[in-house]
Amino acid sequence: MVNESLDALISERFPDVCVDKRAAREVGIGERAIPAFVADWLVSRYSQTGVLDKERIQDFLANHLPDKQQVNLLRNRLLEGEQVTILDAYSVEVDLQRGRRVLKIPSLDIFDAFVADEIVESNNLLLVGSVWGGGRLVCRRAPDVPERRQIWMDDFRPMQTSVVDIDYFIDQRNAFSLQQWRELLIQSMGYNSASYTGQQQTWMLARLTALVQPRLNIVELAPKGTGKSYVFSQLSKYAWLISGGIVTRAQLFYNMATKMPGVITRYDAVILDEVQTIRLSDEGQVLGALKGFLEAGEFRVMGYQGNSEAGFGLLANIPIGADGRPQRRNYFELLPAWLHGPESTALLDRLHGLIPGWDLPRIRKDCLATGMGLRADYLSEILHALRLRGEYMDYVKQHTRTSGDLRDIRAVQRLAAGLLRLFFPDLDTVNPRLFAQHCLEPAKQLRQGVRYQLAEMDEEYKPELAHIEAV
Repeated sequence: MVNESLDALISERFPDVCVDKRAAREVGIGERAIPAFVADWLVSRYSQTGVLDKERIQDFLANHLPDKQQVNLLRNRLLEGEQVTILDAYSVEVDLQRGRRVLKIPSLDIFDAFVADEIVESNNLLLVGSVWGGGRLVCRRAPDVPERRQIWMDDFRPMQTSVVDIDYFIDQRNAFSLQQWRELLIQSMGYNSASYTGQQQTWMLARLTALVQPRLNIVELAPKGTGKSYVFSQLSKYAWLISGGIVTRAQLFYNMATKMPGVITRYDAVILDEVQTIRLSDEGQVLGALKGFLEAGEFRVMGYQGNSEAGFGLLANIPIGADGRPQRRNYFELLPAWLHGPESTALLDRLHGLIPGWDLPRIRKDCLATGMGLRADYLSEILHALRLRGEYMDYVKQHTRTSGDLRDIRAVQRLAAGLLRLFFPDLDTVNPRLFAQHCLEPAKQLRQGVRYQLAEMDEEYKPELAHIEAV
């Protein structure tokens, strides 16, 4: 069901940055895998007076987002001297042996193209991951071997909003009730708020906390199909997500060969997905650097010392019993040894909250948004801008009384500050009662999940949480 009154309010208050989320799923992309913000952008660009111009979208896709059947046609156009603008997830690797930067163009199966230096200098995220955008491609003769052709990208425009008026966003909070605001956030994530209970909505929105709150570390355990990685892979360019494979210290922190800091310094959140399939190269070195970073936001690799405000997350599938709960008391027992071995509690204690993804339903058709929401690229920039403000943590510290374990206190305060940024960004619509109910209590539950697992894995830890109350 569509909440027409909420849709009207969203359209009135965010006219330039809202989009019909149902239409965004119906733009005719087919089986091509693109982030949500690309679909949102297409709907925004090709919708007039609420009517989706599917024919123009199809033309745009045919010209700029090729499927595999069009690869040779586009290559041929390049060979004949045409300039071709392709929408793709571009990335750049540094080839030290050949002394050049190598551009990868996945949609054309080209992985050895050239890129103008100024493009890399102004879009350095190309060096650490894929960046969606429109790239203008040309075919040139190689200067040293004229009969050889080279594909160059000489212009690039990231396909995401880069500047937002954060004060305008904050000011609009007062026009919404708390429930309407929560529903706005849920729909902006691409989900139908009516398909989730109030508690489930809170756990869904808790996934955003690592993006909106500096140095917040989370873990989510859930069965497959609950959408736990979607937020990080589809909604934000400020999240770096890796699913499976080998993770190295150079990749995360600092590459001594290239003299380049790792992804932990480039993103707001670094997320390891499908942890059960991830191996750590030089496990001791990675875990040593990771524990230091999660504790203090600093790391050392040989003579290099770095710091970052990035959050960190672990996502994993675990088996669930008939009662809807994890089958084992030790939730991490079936995960890699670095998450349940004798030294793993030192890592787990540095994770601030455990999101109980087993309480969330598998994604069904009725779970998908059917009304208006904020464009994904706009939401991404808003979350990034909110994390730069310090008044939310000030509010949390002023409105909590604490005693006991310092890690518990820090964890709960950071989680509460993250939820406060999401639910009450204006700080005018919050009061001590609402803060306690919607920010502090969920934060305590999230940290309590970590505390229970610490006690289950090591008798040195007690299950009781530090004393933290609202004042």
